Amino acid sequence: MASPLGILEFQKAIRGGVRPNLFKVEHAWPAGDTDLTAPSLSGATASGAEVTYLCKSAALPATNIGTVELPFRGRVIKVPGDRTYETWTATFYMDDAFKIRSAYEKWIELTNAVDKNTASADIIDTWEDIKITQLDKFGGQGKADGELKELRTYRLASAFPVSVSQISLAYDNNDSYEEFDVEFAYQYHTSYGGDGGNDTVDSTGS
Repeated sequence: MASPLGILEFQKAIRGGVRPNLFKVEHAWPAGDTDLTAPSLSGATASGAEVTYLCKSAALPATNIGTVELPFRGRVIKVPGDRTYETWTATFYMDDAFKIRSAYEKWIELTNAVDKNTASADIIDTWEDIKITQLDKFGGQGKADGELKELRTYRLASAFPVSVSQISLAYDNNDSYEEFDVEFAYQYHTSYGGDGGNDTVDSTGS
């Protein structure tokens, strides 16, 4: 009889595990009454593929809730407070036409121009949902040929970039690609997928 703490039981419990390098990030670009042109990369024909291909690293968002402390006769009672949503950051490879970096810079300019200190687009037109999806290495094929099975998706609702990082340049920086970070603010996030039965889908059903 196998030990309840044996290596085989552990392997069965964790199964294949989840790999941090199997993910995809997707979002649309501001449309409506804006003059931002969505970037297009040679060979990336699917809509939004430029974000998925060039996003080197990202993160599944944290879930946080504040606490309210109520003093009572020398003790402190802690009760749940309000949810908070920190900014979310993704790292992108630089394409040789600067298309994706230029698009993020223009997105920020839509919300605040460099010289006028005013927005050139309606605030609703500058918000887009971002989806971060964890993929499965061992789950077989997904919805289409060549696609991996989607384990769980997090949707950042009504997001917009607040920072495009600098890129360091140096003569002695060899054998590497340029990268830059984009920091986004968003209103809240929801999640769906997986077998836990604990989805947090909002009223839109997304």
